[in-house]
Order: sequence, then structure tokens, then C-alpha cells
Amino acid sequence: MFCTQCGRPAQPEHVFCAGCGTRLARGESAPPITGFVPASEPIPVVQPAAPAPEPWTGEDWRETTNYRVVLAHPQVKELIANASKASKAGMTAEEFMKIAEPILKASGTTVVPIKLIAEIATPMAERLGLKTGKEARNGYSTPFGRVLAAILCSFASRNQRLVAVHEGTDGCVVEAELPSTMTTWTGKLSLTIERKPEGTLVTSAATFGQASDWGRAKRVLDELHQDILNYRTLQP
Repeated sequence: MFCTQCGRPAQPEHVFCAGCGTRLARGESAPPITGFVPASEPIPVVQPAAPAPEPWTGEDWRETTNYRVVLAHPQVKELIANASKASKAGMTAEEFMKIAEPILKASGTTVVPIKLIAEIATPMAERLGLKTGKEARNGYSTPFGRVLAAILCSFASRNQRLVAVHEGTDGCVVEAELPSTMTTWTGKLSLTIERKPEGTLVTSAATFGQASDWGRAKRVLDELHQDILNYRTLQP
């Protein structure tokens, strides 16, 4: 005979269970205990499911003209990170002068730090009106946010440092620094990005404070236009 409460075996003459004190029912047996895993079988361990990533609950970055929303979105950050990995920055003027320094010294030429030359020559060239640059206007049948994200990817892929973003009524103004090369000093790239009924209008200008930029300003704007066309197709 078994206790109907705890299942402990009891002698026929017992009136109460020695384990839990329950009054024993004569002529009845405790129901079989089920649900135990045999000792010979491993007990399965259930791993907790990984928490699902929190969905983006903010404004749609593709359509917005709020540059903060575009810059903060995880998808845009991932696009920029991938673009920066593909960067193939050319040799800067500073790097060129560092390589050329032994040759210049051997020829008796005094080497002046390129930074010092730029600090003296660029303002002087601007005062003399020796300022070169190009402007361009391009329209895209693409929402504002997508165009801005493509521009940021272009900057990252070409080692162009984002300097400032100014918010406008229906768009923004973006400024970036163009790295120096063997033929040009550090330049400036200014973009006005506006939302239009048919898409997005980008007015761009690249300037260098020197007498000739050897066609670099035009190349910069052409490359920017092509990057916008390419990077907008890579977006989700």
C-alpha cells in the first residue's frame, strides 16, 4: 500500500502515512508517478532564444529630409562602413613629399613642410583671385534620404572628410574636405541637396585655392555623380 499524497510505501496496519501524515485510504494504491527522465538518458537542455533585434521605429530614412534620421539609421551606418572598406585613397601631397625628401636633399634643395606651404600659398592665392573650381547641378528620381546616404557613401569611399551639415527648409547643405594630392592642395566640396516633386536636386561645387587644379574639380564632381547613381542601387 502507498500513500496517495506522497507515494511513500506504508504497512497494512498503518493508519497514517509516516512521511506526510495523511490518513491512509485502505484498499487504494497511489497513482503511478510519471514525467521523470530515466537516469540512463541525458536530460535535454533548452537554450533560450536570442532576442530579436529591435525594429527601427523612427522616421523612414529613405523619404525624410531630416539628415539626423539618415545618419542615425543602422542600415545607413552599415552602407557607409562597407563603402569605407572599399576606399582606394591615392597618394597625398604630404606622402609624396615625404618620399621625395631624400631626393630633394641630395640635390641641395631645401625641403619645406607641405603643410606650411599650403598655409601660406592657399590664402595668398585666394586673395589674388587664383581660385579654381567647378559647379554642377544634377537631378535624381530618387527620394532625398537615399541620395544623401549615397553621398555619404561616396565620401567614405574616397577619403573625403565630412566637415559640416546645415539643415534647410526642405533639404540640407553638406560640406566635405577634399584630401590633397600630388597636384592640388586640400580642397572643399559643398553640396546643396533639395527635395523636389520629381525627386532630389543636388547642386555641387568643388574648389581649390590655387591657380590650376589640373582638372581635378571636374573629376571630383563627375565621380560624385557616378557614386550617387551606383550607391543608391545598393540600398535596401
